Amino acid sequence: MSPEKKAVITASFTAVLLIAIKTAAWIMTWSMAILTSAIDSTLDFFVSMMNFFAIKKSEEPVDQDHNYWHWKIEWFWALFEWIIIFISWLSIIYFSAEKIINNDVLQKTDESIYVMIISVIITFLLVKFLAKTAKETNSLIIKSDLLHYKTDLITNFWIIISLIIIKLLDFPVIDPIISIAIAFYIMYWSIEIFKEWIDMLMDRAIEDKYIDFIKNTVLEHKEIESFHLLKTRKSWKKIFVEFHIVFINPEISLRIAHTISDEIETKVLNEISNSEVMIHLDYFDDSNEPNNPKFKNV
Repeated sequence: MSPEKKAVITASFTAVLLIAIKTAAWIMTWSMAILTSAIDSTLDFFVSMMNFFAIKKSEEPVDQDHNYWHWKIEWFWALFEWIIIFISWLSIIYFSAEKIINNDVLQKTDESIYVMIISVIITFLLVKFLAKTAKETNSLIIKSDLLHYKTDLITNFWIIISLIIIKLLDFPVIDPIISIAIAFYIMYWSIEIFKEWIDMLMDRAIEDKYIDFIKNTVLEHKEIESFHLLKTRKSWKKIFVEFHIVFINPEISLRIAHTISDEIETKVLNEISNSEVMIHLDYFDDSNEPNNPKFKNV
């Protein structure tokens, strides 16, 4: 089983445990903040399960109809996940506002505080595990799950603060108010994640530091005069790089040119994890030719 699958399965079981704990606490206290957190944990469970099937599908090998893997299944999942987040955001605001209007305040705080402290500890341990897996795999799915639970960690912390305020200052309306604030924070976080998915869907170029590394690596070879058509894009965990290199000597042998190309490719692969590099060899610079079909859509 891949590290990504282990991570999402662990996250799913953890979410079930948190749902049970928070639901029991909500039944005892009728805390809107705890209900908000329970709804968020329920969302996390479904997202983690969806993550598992997305990873399973994306890990399928290439076939006759899909020569470039099955990675883009993730984007279908991303849209569905964002819809779920949006619905949960609206429901939290609605129920919180209803509590404020009806003056339906929290009665018990001690049990709520204990439950949320337990939730924070469990979530913190899961965040540490997911962070380790995300660093090892560079998987966007695991990074998304990590952000889910980081958000849980922050929201649960503020829920504890609100419950303490209620207990010490007898200000129960803070419970639904903080729930609404948490809902807006979840929405902000979901938009940030969605932007990252959009960047990948639109084949956004890689970071400038890697572009500079590629340029320097190419030009450090004295046999190379220049390069052009440098293009990069991210697709899930994979990074694609392609460019043309122009040799000073137009009579350079294919063997020498190929050896130089292999050296450049190896350096780029070692510097940029999970990358695929395609280098085209040119014996003259054709980048300035107006009728060159390679440049019509550049």
